[in-house]
Amino acid sequence: MSKSLLRAALIACLPFCAMALTVATPAQAADKEKADAPKVSKSIAKPLGECQKALNAKDYPTAIAQCNDAKSKGDLTDYDNYLINRFLGVAYYQTNDRVKAGEAFVAVVKNPASPPEDRANLLGAAIQLASEANNGELVGELAKIAVDSKATNPDIYAPIAQYYYSKNDTANTILYAQKGIDVATSEGKVPQYGLYQLLTFSYDKNKDRANEIKGLTMMARDYGKAEDWKYLLDFTLEFLPKGNKATAEVAALNIYRLRLLVGAEWSSSNFLEAADAADAVKAFGDERTFLQMGIQKGVFNQAKVGPLVAKNNADAKKDEPVLPQIEKVAKDGKALTSVAEAYYGYGRYADAARAAQNAVKAGGPYVAEAKLVLAMAQTRQGDEAGAKQTLTGFTGDAALVRVADLWMTYLNRRPAAPAAAAK
Repeated sequence: MSKSLLRAALIACLPFCAMALTVATPAQAADKEKADAPKVSKSIAKPLGECQKALNAKDYPTAIAQCNDAKSKGDLTDYDNYLINRFLGVAYYQTNDRVKAGEAFVAVVKNPASPPEDRANLLGAAIQLASEANNGELVGELAKIAVDSKATNPDIYAPIAQYYYSKNDTANTILYAQKGIDVATSEGKVPQYGLYQLLTFSYDKNKDRANEIKGLTMMARDYGKAEDWKYLLDFTLEFLPKGNKATAEVAALNIYRLRLLVGAEWSSSNFLEAADAADAVKAFGDERTFLQMGIQKGVFNQAKVGPLVAKNNADAKKDEPVLPQIEKVAKDGKALTSVAEAYYGYGRYADAARAAQNAVKAGGPYVAEAKLVLAMAQTRQGDEAGAKQTLTGFTGDAALVRVADLWMTYLNRRPAAPAAAAK
């Protein structure tokens, strides 16, 4: 698979990982002052009051002038400085002076008199503005504050990770992207999509394929985007354990079956690879589906694949009618699993589930493959709870375990993640 293709897809979306900057209204800040014990010094009460009036009237130049007048007074307390910088930050931000707004918000974050909730709310804005100013030292300092203070807003970590990513510092990108993901997960929230992108792309840069696949798995589970599934399935096929050729073919077939379900894009080579895997397993119904898709997509020249299509039609014509008879006399797990695979390919999911259940009961070396067919058939019938139960604690050949993990990822998808229509 072309890694540059993955890189292009990810980098196109990176700006979306930046958190939206929001600042409290002056009225909210005033309410906070009334509720808290500290009081404004008399020397700045008038200019600060005028500043607040100007902010309410959206007269930001006047607000800045009044705040700077208050700042010029002597003997200011930490709480005085908190309110002055709080109002200045709002005014500068509204006039699009992001450098000075950032300086004011940083002053609020570092001020010991700032109310903890307000400090936490402004930490993300301060970090993002420091990142925009390309102030790496300040980004690092604020990042440490975020970690030390156990900042619970997971979006705070997105601009930190994005800054380090822009500097090609994959170690810190991974550190803070993972931190944001962990915080969101601990709070029962879906982590920001951009955090997953930064994490996965950094692993891609490091050529850490195992963790890259883990990142894509989380993206597919939590967002269900067809393009994320495409990369996840392509990478899995590329790095699929192939110790046992027959098992690897079964695993590849089941990955392509999942590809149909999630609506991931197919490359030209996928259709023949899928058809070959289906033919090897004697899943002639699946093979027919893949060949027809390739013809419909214009990938195959119908004349060139004509002999293959004719052979498949002949195989299917002989195979499907005798399946019930074979199932009836089959005693061992191998025969029953083969029947279940064939039923599944023809879209006969209830029959596939029955044969697979009997194969599991028969025991032997084909139990893992039979469980996979059973879970897939249950999924296709809408019994996702049953499919999860079937795959829980799944063991067997490494390639089949990997495929079971993929199907479990689909079954554990977030409610917001779209489920592709069954084909």
